[in-house]
Amino acid sequence: MSTIIFHSQPMSVYLWTASLVAAEKHVPWTVRVIEPGSDEHRRFNPFAKSPVLEHGAILLYETLAIAHYIDRAFDGPELQPESALDQAEMLRWVSLVNAYMFPTMTNGLAKERLLVPSQGGVPDEALIERSAGEFRHQLGVIDRALASNPFLAGEEISIADCFLFPHLHLASLTPEGADALAHARMASAWLARMRARPSYAATDQLRQKAA
Repeated sequence: MSTIIFHSQPMSVYLWTASLVAAEKHVPWTVRVIEPGSDEHRRFNPFAKSPVLEHGAILLYETLAIAHYIDRAFDGPELQPESALDQAEMLRWVSLVNAYMFPTMTNGLAKERLLVPSQGGVPDEALIERSAGEFRHQLGVIDRALASNPFLAGEEISIADCFLFPHLHLASLTPEGADALAHARMASAWLARMRARPSYAATDQLRQKAA
């Protein structure tokens, strides 16, 4: 039986992040599909973004808040570092993903190369070219961060890794992303480690989780 419900579009990258956190904590979850921008959606989240977490009488939106809540409200492996510096590093990476990597990896590369053609559209090649250049720069930042630790905020997986993974995974499925990752040894090794975790297998087919 599900412990928490995510109200969301099934293929949302931020639903994937929230689901990874739940899977890492071994918390049962399901997805309830919600119509984007509907009145119901805005009752749950006034900004009509996904996901929204439901846990009993609790409704919570914004993915970082959701991830923090799941980590603190349930037993299981800790997904936030103890030291102030390591926690600051985790939060910095969440901010970097939201501000820079989501626009580049998901909107600039994955959406244009994978989603737009699947819907009969024409990719924006200028946007892809700009995004590919920025992606290579971002991979350099990621590589340097992973030079001394297996995960973004230290020796253990954290919320930060759950934020980055969906974006980097989707970018890797594009020709530009795959080419850039071939020259980013640390980022590629991290991606392989994340894909080897049970949480990846538990959350990869989000369409099958939708109810």
